[in-house]
Amino acid sequence: MRALQFLLALGVVFALSQCKKPEEKSTQPIQLPEVNIPAGFDWKMAHPITFHVSGTQNQVITITSADGATILHKSKILPGSSLREFKLSLPDFFNEVRINGVSVPISGTDVNYTIPTRKDLLVANYNLVFDGVNDYVDMGDPAGGDLDFGTNDFTCEAWVNTTDATADVAFRRIFAKGDHWSCFIRPTGQLDVYYNSTMLTTPSTATIADGVWHHVAVVRTGTNIKIYIDGVLDVDETKAAFGNDLNSTDEFRVGQRKVGAVTNGHWHGKIDEARVWNSARTALEISSNYNKLVSPTAANLQGNWRMDEGTGSVAYDNSPFGNDGTISGCSWNAESTGFDSDGDGVLDEDDDYPTDATRAFDNYYPVAGEGTLAFEDLWPWWGDYDFNDLILDYRFKIVTNTSNEVVEVIGTFTVNANGAKMHNGFGFELPDADAGIAANVVVTGYSLTQGIITIDGTSHFESGQTNPVVIVFDDTWDLMEGIYNTVPGGAYTPPVPIDVTMTVTGGGPFEDTDFAFDTWNPFLFIDLTRGREVHLIDYSPTDLMDVDYFGQGDDASDPGTSTYYHTATGFPWGMDFPTTYEYTCEYREPSIAYLHFIEWIQSGGTLYTDWYSNTGAGYRNDTYIYAP
Repeated sequence: MRALQFLLALGVVFALSQCKKPEEKSTQPIQLPEVNIPAGFDWKMAHPITFHVSGTQNQVITITSADGATILHKSKILPGSSLREFKLSLPDFFNEVRINGVSVPISGTDVNYTIPTRKDLLVANYNLVFDGVNDYVDMGDPAGGDLDFGTNDFTCEAWVNTTDATADVAFRRIFAKGDHWSCFIRPTGQLDVYYNSTMLTTPSTATIADGVWHHVAVVRTGTNIKIYIDGVLDVDETKAAFGNDLNSTDEFRVGQRKVGAVTNGHWHGKIDEARVWNSARTALEISSNYNKLVSPTAANLQGNWRMDEGTGSVAYDNSPFGNDGTISGCSWNAESTGFDSDGDGVLDEDDDYPTDATRAFDNYYPVAGEGTLAFEDLWPWWGDYDFNDLILDYRFKIVTNTSNEVVEVIGTFTVNANGAKMHNGFGFELPDADAGIAANVVVTGYSLTQGIITIDGTSHFESGQTNPVVIVFDDTWDLMEGIYNTVPGGAYTPPVPIDVTMTVTGGGPFEDTDFAFDTWNPFLFIDLTRGREVHLIDYSPTDLMDVDYFGQGDDASDPGTSTYYHTATGFPWGMDFPTTYEYTCEYREPSIAYLHFIEWIQSGGTLYTDWYSNTGAGYRNDTYIYAP
């Protein structure tokens, strides 16, 4: 121990000089501002969110950023299940994502969401096409008054698809019972109703003339009308006239209005799954059932035209009343659900590998894009604390099949800056990985040239480790031969990438959670000394660490309490950014360039969670951020 202390003390001056550029004179560590670091602050900028996503079996789940630009996750609800649960480590500044295109807020550590079932997964593949000129389906005026509702409550609903909202003498109708009541689309694409010469004051907010399938439902309760689009309440309006008696001898038609001998309001597009009920369906009943088939004997079901016959001139009423519709002019359409070229059960439009049945989805860690690791390599001393001795961008691509099982993982690591003369290496541990991974995964693509790393002859994980450890490279200088990219106007070389692939060869099956990348443990090892590891704050060393380094210099690690790699005041030697970090110039610690860095720290990570990514006014001083 005393020998190590002497060597460390003797080497500090040499080490300080080794991480500087030739043109720089000072070898003294900078003075950080006084900071009150809260107890337990973990320095993390992303935390795991557990998603509980319900839907139909075989349904693909796609989660994107709030703007839809970045895919964060793709997987499938497995056969025989209606629920998929998984974790995503999201940047703390995320407060919203999109799940299958729908905005979902992030609040707390769990997200519960039910995906509305796609229509092509709901029903058989037929529907009726209306030409907008003279096509319709006529259910007549049943003698028993089955389709007359008088002053009673009732509901009508259907799936519709159109791009044409232009008027055909009158508005284009989905349902109509003569001139007494109807549901129609305005030229603006908004949904409206007509009850005894009275329309809504304000039609639907949503527009549906967009060429995709939408479910529409109109509910009358007394003098109140509610409109739901895709299961969501859009209109809630009360007028006395809405409660008028709607009985008439007019024919009940789909896709057209007939008043006496005059017909107009022809629908131009597709209609499917038309239903009427002699009750006011509740919001829960609509949202829970609009994307499901209903029993022919369901309570209060008054008419149910599924339009799945696919041939003939009759749309059969799949309700106890049997008021079949006579089809006039409409054509049957076999709705395509898309192609599955490789037959793996995932449609080509959702499949990242549409011609490879062994692969289906690409997922990533970090989820929001490339992350950045920034290290100081003078541990156990402060050093200059500019966090640019190694700047390493990274991202893992996790390839899974249609059963959400991992096929391979490709880790791309890009050396952006080498700010020290010391020959440092880099690796990572997977401390929470499934126990079977070490024996059933083969690692390739690493750069090991110095003879200081021993790897397993089969898996190529590092030997002598309890957990899987991958050494990506053992000498930064093999990738970036010199000190580059830390001094503006100084020596520059293009960033250098290296791809490391982990291929599953058996065992398992393993899902992405079995690799546990959200708890990965990246580390630097200093100047070809394998036992001198530098990890993120409070991350444990690997089995090959020389623990005699702890407590030396400025290090205040205490293995007895499992606290590692921090100074007495709580500062780290490494930081892990969940998105790309634009690092500071030589000798410039982060708070000089990032004006809310200290506030983020002192708040325990709750304020200015985007301190490193926000380029808005008052967030940064670009003078101290490196640019070539």
